[in-house]
Amino acid sequence: MDMLNNQIERFQLLLQQINLTEDAAVVHFKNGSIARLTVHKQLKKWHFHFQFDKILPFDVYHLFKTKLSKAFSHIADVSFTFEARDQAFDEKLVQDYWSICIQEMDGISPPMLALLNEQKPTLQGLKVVVKTKNDTEAMTIKRKYASLIQESFQHFGFPTFQMDTTVAVTEEEIKQFQEQKLQEDKARGFQALTDMENAEKEDSIQPELSGPLTIGYTIKDDEEIRTMASIEDEERRVALQGYVFDAETRELRSGRILLTFKITDYTSSILVKMFARDKEDAVLVQAVKKGMWLKVRGSIQNDTFVRDLVMIANDINEVTPRERQDTAPEDEKRVELHLHSPMSQMDAVTSVSKYIEQAKKWGHKAIALTDHAVAQSFPEAYSAGKKNGIKVLFGVEVNLVDDGVPIAYNSEHRLLSDETYVVFDVETTGFLQFTILLLSLPLLRFVMVKLLIALNPLLTHTIHYQLQQLI
Repeated sequence: MDMLNNQIERFQLLLQQINLTEDAAVVHFKNGSIARLTVHKQLKKWHFHFQFDKILPFDVYHLFKTKLSKAFSHIADVSFTFEARDQAFDEKLVQDYWSICIQEMDGISPPMLALLNEQKPTLQGLKVVVKTKNDTEAMTIKRKYASLIQESFQHFGFPTFQMDTTVAVTEEEIKQFQEQKLQEDKARGFQALTDMENAEKEDSIQPELSGPLTIGYTIKDDEEIRTMASIEDEERRVALQGYVFDAETRELRSGRILLTFKITDYTSSILVKMFARDKEDAVLVQAVKKGMWLKVRGSIQNDTFVRDLVMIANDINEVTPRERQDTAPEDEKRVELHLHSPMSQMDAVTSVSKYIEQAKKWGHKAIALTDHAVAQSFPEAYSAGKKNGIKVLFGVEVNLVDDGVPIAYNSEHRLLSDETYVVFDVETTGFLQFTILLLSLPLLRFVMVKLLIALNPLLTHTIHYQLQQLI
């Protein structure tokens, strides 16, 4: 008891020292005490632990904080924690302390900080309810920020309470959101249009390339062209020639343009890199496209990024490839009569359109499509033939039953119109005779080509009995 009285006396001296003597405020500090004081000498920080009968009204708290900080400003930075013997509180008290409690929290994201600052919570019993605009915000507050808010309120003497959320969106907020989204869509559309116009302007000012592409020096015809399969280690200078099957240009953070393309001479393939040396090169490297035949010269280096040997090109020359030709006279061109498309499973990889394009290049008049037992490529072949002026012969490679195995035993020549017979429709779980199960055996009995009886048994245990009745 003596200790408590001593703590109360020290608190009253503190009120006099900070010149807090207004009657309207002093009444709330009755029986107030300094529970303990923590001093950090090196940091020059003092932290007070105060005890009061009740939670201070917010305006009284603000006045007390202002005078206390001002009185000790020349000595140390002052902070404090409140404890209330009677922790009763109402909705107004929570709302008054709400803003400062949110500001006391660390690590809260700006969008959530704005959401919490824009509202005033409501009180339902000992549960503080916060309004959110969607379920995601509600879940974030419950899981991530509810405990932080509770700790911040406890700093001012509040008890531990529950945090809950409710999703509530007003008509005005919906209308505002729709208007904002409309404006954002318009802005994005305008930006996209501007970007397209700028890109078109850049394309229009780029010089048109005339003749084969040449970047760097011309690679002479008498220079040795190595096969890509012979490249096994780093080399200072080598020339290669092949077909480009992938190409890409991109701008690096430094502003330089990097060209990368993959090239093959059908003995092997290699990745080629080239940096644009000036604005003229920047335009030229973007002209390298998939499908070109190039002669390239540079050094072979071990690239740590792709973990493989690559060529760092210094010179690139476009060349005209020697394509396969059909040298037969025009009136003696062959016609392919056995062609498979990818619709013949495991038997082709090239589309029928590519085949027909090649037939046109070679001067063929027609081509026959004969897939394995299917006709799915007919529409594509028809369109490609019409486009290229090639006559398409539509065929099929059919599968026939092995006629060496007898299908019928003790056969006789009879007229169906004079006979009585039964038609079976057998349904099983598969095709392997030793593992299948019989699912259904519908029967049709005909006499003089008239349907006499029709049965559709679904259960296997009834089949034998029905067969005996019919036969």
